[in-house]
Amino acid sequence: MAEKRSVEIRDLGEITAVSAPRISPDGKRVIFVHTVMDFEEDTYHNHLWMADLEAKKTYQFTGGRGKDKNPNWSPDGSQIMFTSTPPASGDEKKKNQVYVMDVDGGEARQVTDVEEGVESVQWSPNGKNVLFVSGVKRVNRGDSDVKVIDRIVYKFQGKGFFENIRKHLFTVRASGGKVKQVTEGEFDVTDPKWSGDGKSIIFHGNLDEDADLVRRWYLYRVDVKGREPERITDTLMSIGGIAPRKKIIAYAGHDYHNGSGTVSDVWVLEDGESRNLTAEFDQDLGARLSCDIRVGSPNVNPTWHKNHLYFTSCYEGVSSLYRVNKKGGPVEKVIGAVDHSVESFSISGDGKIAYTVLRTDEPIELWLWNGKKSKQITHLNKGYLKKVHVQGHEHFSFTSNAGHSVEGWLCKPPGFDDSKKYPLILHIHGGPRGAYGNSMNHEFQVLAAQGWAVMYINPWGSGGYDEAFQAGLPGNYHEQDYDDLMKAVDVVIEATPWVDVDKLGVTGGSYGGVMTNWIITQTNRFAAAVTLRSISNWMSFYGVSDIGWTFGKTEMGGDWWDMLDTFMEKSPITHVKNVTTPTMIIHSEEDYRCPMEQAEQLFVALKVLGVETEFIRFPGESHELSRSGKPKHRAERLEHMVRWFKKYLD
Repeated sequence: MAEKRSVEIRDLGEITAVSAPRISPDGKRVIFVHTVMDFEEDTYHNHLWMADLEAKKTYQFTGGRGKDKNPNWSPDGSQIMFTSTPPASGDEKKKNQVYVMDVDGGEARQVTDVEEGVESVQWSPNGKNVLFVSGVKRVNRGDSDVKVIDRIVYKFQGKGFFENIRKHLFTVRASGGKVKQVTEGEFDVTDPKWSGDGKSIIFHGNLDEDADLVRRWYLYRVDVKGREPERITDTLMSIGGIAPRKKIIAYAGHDYHNGSGTVSDVWVLEDGESRNLTAEFDQDLGARLSCDIRVGSPNVNPTWHKNHLYFTSCYEGVSSLYRVNKKGGPVEKVIGAVDHSVESFSISGDGKIAYTVLRTDEPIELWLWNGKKSKQITHLNKGYLKKVHVQGHEHFSFTSNAGHSVEGWLCKPPGFDDSKKYPLILHIHGGPRGAYGNSMNHEFQVLAAQGWAVMYINPWGSGGYDEAFQAGLPGNYHEQDYDDLMKAVDVVIEATPWVDVDKLGVTGGSYGGVMTNWIITQTNRFAAAVTLRSISNWMSFYGVSDIGWTFGKTEMGGDWWDMLDTFMEKSPITHVKNVTTPTMIIHSEEDYRCPMEQAEQLFVALKVLGVETEFIRFPGESHELSRSGKPKHRAERLEHMVRWFKKYLD
C-alpha cells in the first residue's frame, strides 16, 4: 500500500460535502445535497443525490449545471421539491426558483419564475401547494441605481443591499400557475411554516414600528388567503425555528434574559400559552462546531416525531441529537459520541433518522439510525481518504485563573516526533459563541502539514457550554477570554517540551480576528500573526456593520455615545502603538459583517508605525470567504497564510 500524503490546500477540490439529508415519509430513501468544488471553473457543483436504503445504493438524482439545494419530499413521498439556480449567460444573474421532480426520475418541472428568487420553500400538508418567501419592491425606481436609505436594516452579510426590498409570503400550485402573495406591508417574513391543517401559515417577524432597531421577533399566524397577520406570542424573542402541528406550535428561541449570552430552548405554544420544555437543560440548541468543509447551516428547527421534539445541541465539543416530550420532562440523548457528532437530521414516519456526521478525521457523510443502532450510508470520500492522511486531534483541558474549566485540542504535524521542536499556532474561533470540537477543519490540516502544531480552545464566552459560560463575555470583552487564551498557550508549553517558544503564531477570523488584533497589542510573544475578517475599532464597527448597532451594543454593554471610553479602550486600534508582531491582514471587500474599513484602519496604522505587514484584499468576497468563497480565492487565502507563517516560523 502506498504511503498516504498529508492534506494539501487544493484538496478542497477533492472533498465531497454532504448536507441537507431528508428521509422519505416511509423511511426507505434519503435525498441529500452533494457538493464538490471545481477549481477549473471556479465554482461549486450542487446536485441532489438519492440513497436507496433497501437497495443499498446511492446515485445522482439531478443533473445539469444548476445549483440544486433544499430538497423536500412531498407528503405522499412521490415527488421531490427543491430549489435551483439555473446557469446564467454573460452578465445575466439568475436567482433560485422552485422545481419539482418525480421520485422515480424524469425531467424537473419549474414551478416558479419570480424576479427576486425564492427561499424557505415547502409543501402544503396536502401536497397540492407550495409556500415560499420572496422579495417585494417597496418603490418602483425605474432604471435608477441610486440607493435611497430610510431604514437601518438595508444590507446583510452574504445578501448585499436590499434597501428597497421587503420579504413576503407567497403560494403557488405545486403543478405551477399563478403566484399568490399572502402578506404585504412594511415588515419582513422569516421562517414560515404551514399550520397543521394547511389553512394558515405561521412565521416569525416583527410588525412593530421599531422592528429594525430591536431585531427581535414574535410569532404570527396569517390565513393562507391573506389578511392582516395575527400576533400569537407576547414576548420579543430570538427565534430560530418553528414546527407547527394542528393544535400546538413548537419553536426554538430565547427571551434575552441573559443578554446575547442566553441559550435557546425548545418551546411549545398551546391554547395561547407558551411553555419552555427545556428550561432545565442548560445547553444551547444547534450544531455550532467550527467546520470549514460543511455546506450550508445545520438545521436548528425542533422536529416532531409522535409526542417528542427532536433537536441538536452542542456540549463540550460534541454535537448530539436529543429529544423531549411535548409535555416536558427530562431531555434524552438519542445519538452522539466523542467521535460521532450529529449535524443536520430528518425523521421518517416510522422513526428512522437520517443525519450527517461530523468527525475529526474525515469529511461529513450520511448516516442512518434505525431506532437501535447507527450505520454509515455514504462513503463518498473513501477514495480521498485512501490516499490522504487526515490528522486527528488530542484533547486537553485546564482550569482558568477564574476557576472555570477550559477545553482545548492539539493537531500535531504528520510524522510528529516529540524529540524535535515545532512551531505552535494558536487558532481562535469566530462567533464569539462559536465552538471548536469534534469536526474536521481543512485549514488546521493544511497548517499542520507544514510542520506546525495547531492549538485551538473554547475560551470564556464560547458556545457549547452552559449559559453562565456564554453569558460572561458581553460587556467583558478582552478580559477573561484573553486570559484563557494566554493561559492555554502557557499550559501547552509547560506540558509539551517540543514547542518552540520562539516560533509562536496566532490567527483567527471574525471574533477570532478581533482577538488576534487584541493579542498583538497586549503581548509580543508571537512571532507572526494573520488576522482574518476582523474588527479593529468597536466604535466605527457600530455604524458600518450590518449588525453593528445591535451586536456592538450587546457585546460592549451599551451605545458608544454613552460609553465612548469603554468602546475605545476595548478597540485594538487604540493600543496599536504597542504592536511589534509581523501581521498579515486578510479581508474581503464585500464583507458587511466586519467591513473593509476595519482592516484598512489597522493596516494604515501598522504601516505608519513601521510594523511588518501585508494587506490581502479579496474582491467580490464576503465574510464567508473561508467557508463558501470562490474556490480559487479560498486556495489563495490559505496560500498567503502559509507563506506568511513560513517566513516567520520556519
